[in-house]
Amino acid sequence: MAFGFLLASVLAAVVVAYILTKFFREPEMPSLPQNPWWGEGEPQAEDTAIRPFTINIPDEDLEDLRLRLALPLRLTPPLEGANFTYGTNSDTLKHIVEYWRKEYHWKEREAKMNELQHFKTQIEGLDIHFVHARPQQTPSNVHEPIPLLLIHGWPGSFVEFLGILPLLTSPGEGSGRVFEVICPSLPGYGFSQAAAKPGLGLQETAQIFLKLMKRLGHSRFYVQGGDWGAGVATQLATLYPQHLRGVHLNMFRPQTTMGKVRQVLGAFLPSGTLMAKEEEGMLYPLLEHAKWLLRESGYFHIQATKPDTLGAALAQSPVGLASYLLEKFSTWTNGANVNKPDGGLLKGFPIALDALLDDICIYWFTNSITSSMRYYAENMSRERAAIDTSNIPSKVPAGLAAFPEEVLLAPRSLMAHKFHDIVTYTRPSAGGHFAAMEQPGILARDFRAFVEAVPFKQAEQGGGVYLDYSPY
Repeated sequence: MAFGFLLASVLAAVVVAYILTKFFREPEMPSLPQNPWWGEGEPQAEDTAIRPFTINIPDEDLEDLRLRLALPLRLTPPLEGANFTYGTNSDTLKHIVEYWRKEYHWKEREAKMNELQHFKTQIEGLDIHFVHARPQQTPSNVHEPIPLLLIHGWPGSFVEFLGILPLLTSPGEGSGRVFEVICPSLPGYGFSQAAAKPGLGLQETAQIFLKLMKRLGHSRFYVQGGDWGAGVATQLATLYPQHLRGVHLNMFRPQTTMGKVRQVLGAFLPSGTLMAKEEEGMLYPLLEHAKWLLRESGYFHIQATKPDTLGAALAQSPVGLASYLLEKFSTWTNGANVNKPDGGLLKGFPIALDALLDDICIYWFTNSITSSMRYYAENMSRERAAIDTSNIPSKVPAGLAAFPEEVLLAPRSLMAHKFHDIVTYTRPSAGGHFAAMEQPGILARDFRAFVEAVPFKQAEQGGGVYLDYSPY
């Protein structure tokens, strides 16, 4: 009996040790191909020139959009009292399409976008578009401009940042710090060329954007992002920590195995055991949060499996495209908007209707909705699991801004398993998933506060003094 008990104990210990080793050990850093070719055909000599770019949608494309919008709408009347619970309410969509037809003027909006400096450059076979916002040199600029990589997500584009760029490129209140902002379009989004081959996901995008920053003369920089932008920023902080001064995110979730285990355990343990009580509402009741995510994530499953099927429909109809994207803006800005007849879009919405149509038009004119949705399939593929970096910790200084209406959030204690140097963790007073569009002032102040909090040192370089915002 004693021997049997001892044997069982040894076997149990072996099983537990195996599980701990299998699921909780830090995996090896993945090795990515250094110079892949994502363009069509075989690799060619890369053109490293940085070319000025002007947005200029041809008149025939504008006329094509006008004709499509002028077609009679074939909308099904909404169910009584359904509001946005079945998706975009057709009465609201009808109102927005009428505004799009008669009151929205693309050329005026295009001219406003072209007030920024746009460029393209070829990286790994793809023409990558980016906005380069440089600060004006004024006596109030106490410090040299700090390089910042600003990354959008889906269904966003560089237009997400039109409101925040002036706040970053000019000195903040009580601070002479200004930022030189590089805002690229994700590959396959907007004016950035889409990959012609499968496999371009978060890690590959991180490598492309690192090459972009180096090409612009920045080997050390800050990075900020939400949605897919947060994913790319996290990959940069994981794969290339030596190049980052800091990483700031406005969307995040438990990534590591231990973080996920603690998330589940927290649903059964006494309140306050695994995280601060005031943070528990981000995750619990766990079942209710799971139900909400399941109800709102149908798009994710489609785009992660059959993006081209859905893309064919959305690329054919601007009304269909608008219906699909507007519903995301409505729900992700505030989950309670599903209970409003207009989804919150027409009354008191924090994002102007023209700005929403700007984003939709970028997808329409560049015909990039299908390639943008393929990004989900690339990041959810079986091959992606082989280079998963979720359990590889990052020691880069991190700032996390938990906006109250964000879709995915996590307490600081759970995020600490991934980010080992969380410098700031904040709970802004207002804002949702599209923080840069909804609350540009709040996001800009939060990012500035993060930069101020990152340890820094003065060092001599070539007789001058520079500030190195890094603990390294």
